[in-house]
Amino acid sequence: MNCIDHFGVSRKDALCFTSIKGNLHDERILYMLSLSAYMPTEEMMNRRADEYERDANISVFGCFERKTVSGVIAGKWIDESVGEIIGIAVDPACRGKGIGAGLIAHAATQLKCRQLRAETDDDAVAFYRKCGFAIESLGEKYPGVVRYLCVLKIHEQK
Repeated sequence: MNCIDHFGVSRKDALCFTSIKGNLHDERILYMLSLSAYMPTEEMMNRRADEYERDANISVFGCFERKTVSGVIAGKWIDESVGEIIGIAVDPACRGKGIGAGLIAHAATQLKCRQLRAETDDDAVAFYRKCGFAIESLGEKYPGVVRYLCVLKIHEQK
């Protein structure tokens, strides 16, 4: 596995980040993707994996810890400088280790975007805030569910 950490350094040790497109039907990756879905079913997750595999505007990266997937992020191009996180999940047993933030940093670097966006609910808004995203309430988008637009501006490195 050719892994690159979120600082752009090729690694063969503990944590590494890499594209997983082409492997989305792997049972463990489907499970990770299901952690970011509302009421996931096997059929729904297989359809989503098919969609992600087919769409050239979608990139999917995984974080591997000693060759075991511990987190995934799926991003979609909105335009040439803006990407949208359409799914991010970290294995519950691996949370609190910086994997989610690492996935965001890796995706932003690989996608070379100047802005990343995500829409979320109360369960994840604190995570995005901690990662430096500006948060804007979208109000009650669904009955009883407040949604938030999260925006991260990425400064170009010189």
